[in-house]
Amino acid sequence: MYQYSGITKLPFLKGLKVPKTIYITESKYNGKIEVIEIGKTRKIKVGGIDQSLNWDAPNASTLVWGKLVEVIKANIPDLKNIMVLGLGGGTVQQLLSRKFPGTYITSVEIDNTMVDIAKKYFDLDSIPNHKVIVEDACRVVVTPTDFGANKNSFEAVVVDIYIGDKYPELGKSGNFVSALRNLLLPGGLVVFNRIYTKHHQEDVNSFIDFVEGFYHNVQTYTVAGHTNSDNVIIYGRA
Repeated sequence: MYQYSGITKLPFLKGLKVPKTIYITESKYNGKIEVIEIGKTRKIKVGGIDQSLNWDAPNASTLVWGKLVEVIKANIPDLKNIMVLGLGGGTVQQLLSRKFPGTYITSVEIDNTMVDIAKKYFDLDSIPNHKVIVEDACRVVVTPTDFGANKNSFEAVVVDIYIGDKYPELGKSGNFVSALRNLLLPGGLVVFNRIYTKHHQEDVNSFIDFVEGFYHNVQTYTVAGHTNSDNVIIYGRA
C-alpha cells in the first residue's frame, strides 16, 4: 500500500484517471451540457450520452465517429465536398479534415451554445475549409440556397442530429429524408448515425426500411460502443 497525507491508497488505484468536469452550461436546445476530461480524452455529454470527444483521443478512431469517416472513405475515396448535419464538438469534422485534406466541409448546428463549446474546448476554428451554419437542419435541407448552400452540390451528407439519445421526429419524416437528395450530387452518399441500444432498435430497424424507399443500395454498419451503447451507421446512394 501507498501512503499520502495520512491516507492509505491501494496499489491498483495508483495512476487511476478520474473524470473531471471542466465546464457546465444550459442551452435552449440541449439542456444541460457538460465538458468532461479523463486522461487524454475530452468529451461533451448531453443527457448522459457522449456527444463528441477530441479527435485525437486514444479511442476516437474505433468509436462511431471514426467508423463513420471510414464508411465515407470506403465509398468516396477522393471526397471534396460534404455537409454534416449536427456539429457537437466537431469530432467528425476534425477527422474528415485529416482523412481528406483539402475537402470542403459545411456543418449545420441549431445550438449556438454547442458551437461556442466546440470553438473553446475542441479547437473547431482550426479546421480548414470549414463553414458552420447555425440553423435548424430541416430548414437548411429544404431551402439550402437561403443559407448559402447550393442544391445538388455535395458528394455526401451526414445526418447526426441527436439531442442526448433522442432523435428528432422531423428527422424521421418523409419530407426530410427525401429533401436530403436536394443537397446531393447524382449518386451522392447519404449517411445516418443512429443510436442502437435495446430500446431504440425497433424504431431504428423501421427507419432503415423507410430509408430504403428513398435511396439505393442501403447498407448498415453496427459500431460497438461501451457496454450497451451501440450505434448503427446507415448509408445509401441518391
